[in-house]
Amino acid sequence: MSIWDSLLTFLISIAVIGGLIVLPVYLVMCGGIMNYALRPLQRCFTGIELRDLPRKGDVPITYHTYRGILAWVTQQEFADYTTPDEARTLLKRLLRFNLTWGMLSYGLLFIPFLAIGNDKAQMRSIRIQSESGGHALIK
Repeated sequence: MSIWDSLLTFLISIAVIGGLIVLPVYLVMCGGIMNYALRPLQRCFTGIELRDLPRKGDVPITYHTYRGILAWVTQQEFADYTTPDEARTLLKRLLRFNLTWGMLSYGLLFIPFLAIGNDKAQMRSIRIQSESGGHALIK
């Protein structure tokens, strides 16, 4: 057996142990599968003031987040109003969240396309509304 075969066997063993023992223990200790990656998602909203009703100069933001692990994935929609600068900051954070926590599930194949497409659409909407003085409420 070569060094590469031994290394591959070792890495596969670590992955199996992680999947069968460490992952279930982690999920139980963190409150179960529904709370998976909830704290990192909440950190995305730190310092961002979201409102249910728009104020003058606010823009609407609608974004879907994805988080999951292995065969489980959940999508959550956020739809609120905030200032254009805060909206851009939030979108960058949520895109980063989707491209990390959303990629740990079977959604690995389509989440990048959905997340990047949604990000570009929202950034375009924010730019159009900022240029028009916030009068074009496009979602």
